[in-house]
Amino acid sequence: MTYKITRTTNILLSGILFVCIALGTTGCNEDFLTTVPTDRVSSATFWSNERDFNTALNGTYNEMTGQDLDPLYFDGTTDIGYSHADWRRQHEYVMGRANAQSGWSGGLWAQMYTGISRANEILFQLEEVGGDVLSQEAANRIRGEALFLRGYFYHELLWMFGEVPVFTSVPTVEEARSVSRSSREDVYTRITTDLSEAASLLPTRAELPSSDFGRATSEAAVAYHARTALYEASWQENHEGNNSRANTLYGTARDMAATIMNDAAYSHIDLHPNFRDLFTYAGEQSQEIILDYQKVSGQNGWSAWADFAPKSMGSEVNIAPTRELVNRFPMEDGLSIEESSMYDDSPPEITYDGNGNPTVQTLGMYADRDPRFYGTVLFPGAQFNGIVYNSYPSCSESNAPDGYCSPTGDRIQLTDYNNTYTGYTAMKYVDPQDESSPTNSGINFIKMRYADVLLMYAEAKIELGEQDQSVNDAIQEIRDRVDLPYPQDVTTMTQQEAIDFIRNERIIELAWEGLHLADIRRWNTAENVLNGNTHGIDIADGGSNFSPVPGQHTRSFEAPRDYLWPIPSSERDLNSNLEQNPGY
Repeated sequence: MTYKITRTTNILLSGILFVCIALGTTGCNEDFLTTVPTDRVSSATFWSNERDFNTALNGTYNEMTGQDLDPLYFDGTTDIGYSHADWRRQHEYVMGRANAQSGWSGGLWAQMYTGISRANEILFQLEEVGGDVLSQEAANRIRGEALFLRGYFYHELLWMFGEVPVFTSVPTVEEARSVSRSSREDVYTRITTDLSEAASLLPTRAELPSSDFGRATSEAAVAYHARTALYEASWQENHEGNNSRANTLYGTARDMAATIMNDAAYSHIDLHPNFRDLFTYAGEQSQEIILDYQKVSGQNGWSAWADFAPKSMGSEVNIAPTRELVNRFPMEDGLSIEESSMYDDSPPEITYDGNGNPTVQTLGMYADRDPRFYGTVLFPGAQFNGIVYNSYPSCSESNAPDGYCSPTGDRIQLTDYNNTYTGYTAMKYVDPQDESSPTNSGINFIKMRYADVLLMYAEAKIELGEQDQSVNDAIQEIRDRVDLPYPQDVTTMTQQEAIDFIRNERIIELAWEGLHLADIRRWNTAENVLNGNTHGIDIADGGSNFSPVPGQHTRSFEAPRDYLWPIPSSERDLNSNLEQNPGY
């Protein structure tokens, strides 16, 4: 059928014109709104079947990804990741110099609102023409996906910026230039209202054909409801001092997570049997993955190998793990390195014979650790992709003794900005299958997985003072996956001890998945961990003494300002009603 446009021609971000973006067409102008073109797809002919709506949805999903949203870069702004290169967009945030003109947060703002505008246009077109061109089943699914995506984008905006404008339709220019920021409660209500309806409309992942993996599902909507409630509960408790509101929200997070854990409709969800494989091609389509963003080599591949693999294998190591992360992993007896008698604080010793063949004499401090450590961090003495990784300083340029220097291309060096300077590299999302095509990885970004749901449940219960056996069971399930003992018992801990424990479990389980920045913000701990230097491997001082190499950049975090990002000045130039966040 033909649909006549009746909406205003002045719209924000993409709106009606987003059809051109979704389809990759060019040459759209205002005439497009009043004339049916004969040489390109237009809105007058576009919304005519289910495929058109799916194409529009695909354009909306596209705003969930991009280099600014690669998960490792988010963790690179925290205590668990370090970049030696000071030209990267995230660097000014690490150094406490971000302002309202800064590009990274400004780009994220624009990308989130582009996604919201596209979702709103789909919802509008569903109301206008959906009943004429779609079956009820298709209309329900499309509406559910659009609502989920709108809720997702507002969730991201809430933890990044706090109060933000809320649009439930594509605004006119006049509306966009006069709108004010909605309260946190109103943003939260918009998110959870959208996610609740989406959960009732969407199929479960078990009901999707594999060709539709990556699309929103009922369990994804419920899980994001849990995450949004948990994040906002922590903010209300730790930043607003509103314990009553926080407890209500913790209860919602607990209940939403429990729904995923216990509802028969979601019984297909379970932990993947191999932790390391979950972040490689071998883990794709795992029953643990609740939502991922689909990447395809040759179509929308990303630079996983080129950005994060060891330098000797062709990478620039844009972000590297830190000692602050490494020291959080317990020993294989389940106890921390401070508590376990198994911990050996000596550095690894790697020797070479006359032909340059390495032998790892001892792994020292990296021996007998939590198996998740070996699936997260590559360290000196580890074997990967056919080599013994050795990132000690150069044997020819340092005074390090034999066994503690490196003749390889992976050696750390102060002047080498295209290599690790902590001595570690990442393991998640780094798969040797990508070595031959280092900028074209097809490994999917995991947005939500079942282990996170278990951790959210445990955290919410502990924050509520409900330290019962179900919390132990949730943590035990995660540790059982890697055969790691669980000698702790949260039912015997003080509440603060249990909070500290579950936060550490969350950090080590979810490292390199882009969630840590949001966590340390909502916990109100960022100022404690983001001031000063991060550290790396132990290196020799020229004699027999060893100490962790410090990062070159001394980090700065100013509280309370840096707990939220600034509203972009470009937005405030157009709309004086947008108040700036404090301190900017």
